[in-house]
Amino acid sequence: MNEPRTVASVGPELLSAVLAGDPEALDRWYRAEHPVVYRLCFGLLAQPAEAEDAAQDAMLRLHDQLRRYDRARAYTPWRNTVVLNLCRDRLRRTATRRAAEGTEDGPALPARLPRPDEVAEARELADMLRAALAALTPREREAFVFRDLSGNSTAETAEALGVTEATVRSLTTLARRRLRNLLGPRLPELAGTGGDA
Repeated sequence: MNEPRTVASVGPELLSAVLAGDPEALDRWYRAEHPVVYRLCFGLLAQPAEAEDAAQDAMLRLHDQLRRYDRARAYTPWRNTVVLNLCRDRLRRTATRRAAEGTEDGPALPARLPRPDEVAEARELADMLRAALAALTPREREAFVFRDLSGNSTAETAEALGVTEATVRSLTTLARRRLRNLLGPRLPELAGTGGDA
């Protein structure tokens, strides 16, 4: 698979202006970062409403921790690590709450994914993606989201997850295979079959 496009990073000038309290710079930073942070949260949590809440929390946390950010380190992996840790905390709290309520399994996955002719609107497609992402193990989902959905390099993904590059390659391969198995029968173009109905 080809290397994904490089994700545009927030420049040091913008960060300096945000830290100096420039409201226009804060607005530019927020507008640049929120869509990226939301996509990460959606991919990691696989729930749109939960992802929106997490993205808002992540933006606040990033802003609060910006003064402690080590400028010798690349910004993108730092941001990704902050978002990943926040999402992991949310997942742990959700699992603890479900265990206390006696619902450890969480929401059941659908018995089957919708056929392409049933996917008439974007919401249905989003539901299919959410269900497929939810079927991945947490580590597979993290690697897939950071590497494939967010376009980070293998090295950036490894740094964010705190694992080796070989582990990232292994996890993304497993995630892609599982997603292909889940989505392939319903979306032939993902399985590379050319669309036989």
